[in-house]
Amino acid sequence: MTDFGMRWVAGLVVLAAVTGCGSSAKPQPPVATARPQAQAQAKPQSAAELRAHLLPAVMPDGWHSVADPQGHDAKGASGASATPAACTELLDGQTVVDAATKGSSALATAMFSGGHTAGGGVNGGLETLYSFAGDGAHRAMQDMRTLVARCRKVELPHASWEPADTAGFVVAEGPRLGDESLVVQGTVTEAATGYVERADATVVRVGSSLVVISTVFSLTQQEVDAVMAFTPAAVAQVESNHPEPVDAAS
Repeated sequence: MTDFGMRWVAGLVVLAAVTGCGSSAKPQPPVATARPQAQAQAKPQSAAELRAHLLPAVMPDGWHSVADPQGHDAKGASGASATPAACTELLDGQTVVDAATKGSSALATAMFSGGHTAGGGVNGGLETLYSFAGDGAHRAMQDMRTLVARCRKVELPHASWEPADTAGFVVAEGPRLGDESLVVQGTVTEAATGYVERADATVVRVGSSLVVISTVFSLTQQEVDAVMAFTPAAVAQVESNHPEPVDAAS
């Protein structure tokens, strides 16, 4: 088994410990490991440097990752995240992350997928890496908590004669990885039926970078678990001085 494969198996074990074998995580204070905050003072990475640390193209069990050909430098000016986002801009866990990371120096993204969903589609997730100057990564995580506390329940846009669907947000305990972590749980409840869908974002800080693995709506809990099991491997790629190849061999 490759190093990446072993990290993926380890991810299944970590995920089971955090979720209680598939149950929804209860809101708890975010987990912080014992690593020193001084790591957050590292020089921010460029988009190209971040991209080299995304999940590798070839993954276990037939999964594969496709990195965005280009990342994005200077996503936002320093301090941009200090401008409060409107609650109506939020829909799922990833939109909360997006709103809190406007001050990042660079970002890189990848879509990864494998297997099939209960609905007959292909299961998959989104990986996003962010780099920050100074302690920006830590402050971005604080901004996520603050934003969720302010926007716990949001009415989604709707016609005046229609009942309003609602989005809800909770910050839950994250996996014991990196310097600190959290999970932004996002749900949408249909007013007419009461049906609830969930799409989360797991956020892990590694020094001055954030590793984010997010899911989309319409997945079963088992499908969500399969996506989130790659979080430890994604963190290991960021921590490694010799990450596995991001692009498929030609």
